[in-house]
Amino acid sequence: MGDMEFNSMLIDVAKHLNEDDMKRMKFLCKDIVKKRDMEKVETPLDLFTELQSREKLTVNDSSFLKQILNKCEKLNAIGVIEQFENNRLNHPVGNGEVPMDVSPGVRNQALQQAHPVVPQPVHQSHNSAASRREDPIIQQQLNALRSEFNFLTKNLSREWRFYLRALGMADADVDIVETDYPRSLRDQIYQSLVMWVKEYKDKATKAELIRALKDGSVERFDLASKLEKGNY
Repeated sequence: MGDMEFNSMLIDVAKHLNEDDMKRMKFLCKDIVKKRDMEKVETPLDLFTELQSREKLTVNDSSFLKQILNKCEKLNAIGVIEQFENNRLNHPVGNGEVPMDVSPGVRNQALQQAHPVVPQPVHQSHNSAASRREDPIIQQQLNALRSEFNFLTKNLSREWRFYLRALGMADADVDIVETDYPRSLRDQIYQSLVMWVKEYKDKATKAELIRALKDGSVERFDLASKLEKGNY
């Protein structure tokens, strides 16, 4: 499968992206695409072209694009890319050879198909769209921590970003939430906590919420005490 099929795939990906998605994706790429070049980017295809010119997006490696689409929770768009990659597995180069610069996951699967040794059960890719469906553990944790989240949303103030860092949240993820909810600090805090649960799943506990409040960068012992005593 060549450049034409790859470009057709990118056109299909672009169909799943709206104006808000573009804002988030441009923000995530600001360290890769210079500001003056980014100012010329108006459509998803414009952005894809900029990434291609910087070798961050190639016919053999769409991992960076999938990463930023995952940050924007564009599962349908990721599914389009994964379908393209799966189709490439059925078209190895030459006599069963696989290009060296293909992404590791795709290359390993292709090698297994081209040179099978022992039949192995097919395991779903960790990054597949199906595996990113809502996890029951996530929903359970969100329900269990709803009261704590409401309490923290109402009571955290200037230290809220330090608090999220203490929980292990990346600044880039918090930046995305700020972009999505620019006018409401409470929404920014609440949605960041929801993102934290989605990332840490069963490790996202009340005990962790309390620990982070006592972190040296936060020092909200008053809130920690209330959570410990259940006074909220």
